[in-house]
Amino acid sequence: MAEFFLSIYAMMAMFVLFAMRRNQREQRPNPQMVTLVGWGLFSLSSTLAILLGAVGLALAMGLHMPLPASFDASLF
Repeated sequence: MAEFFLSIYAMMAMFVLFAMRRNQREQRPNPQMVTLVGWGLFSLSSTLAILLGAVGLALAMGLHMPLPASFDASLF
């Protein structure tokens, strides 16, 4: 399920970045919907970065907290 949300997030981010870049190159204003989706993606990214940073800091300081099973899986 996480892979699905990550792929949707990536596609939306690529679309917003490419649309904004094209509009800048053609010297046109960005549509309001593109701007709002961009701000939403920025807010989501910032919030997740702060939350995951806090979890990482807590784990580095030795706080033992229950984590979901997906955190226990090895990455390799």
